[in-house]
Amino acid sequence: MRFVDRICNILAVFAGVSLVLVMFAIVLQASLRTMGFSGSSHIFTFSEYGLLYIAMAASPWLVRLRGHVFIEMFTAVLPRSFAPLFSRVVSGLCILICLFLVWYTGEATLKAYRFGDTDMRSLDMPKWLLLGAMPICFALMAAQFSRFVFGPDTLHSGEAGVHE
Repeated sequence: MRFVDRICNILAVFAGVSLVLVMFAIVLQASLRTMGFSGSSHIFTFSEYGLLYIAMAASPWLVRLRGHVFIEMFTAVLPRSFAPLFSRVVSGLCILICLFLVWYTGEATLKAYRFGDTDMRSLDMPKWLLLGAMPICFALMAAQFSRFVFGPDTLHSGEAGVHE
């Protein structure tokens, strides 16, 4: 899991840097337009692509940190003896969903590659480059959820409220 954690950390840093770059690019584009210049039509296209990559790259890291939004009101009222089992079952379902998404997005990526599909906006981008991050990151999320099924910790704390 240390290797997976390193990959997730690298992807999280990539997501953070990308988010900052997208923000600066949008500010630059808006400023140029305000000053009467045309700017680049590619900035918004790359910003859209960046948002997809940011979401996918940060997700496995967020799973490890339990940073995704989930509601603990239900687990807070469960009996203390049942709550860990319930949490592990939920994490197991998350693994199954992630593995389904690995298969589905992997098929879509391979299909886009085989047929040479392109995403046509201000520039033509091979569609497999856009979709390729999805099966990788969903697989990493499944690996991270597996730590809450088979490891000593559970995904849910069993306490309602904010825990920061």
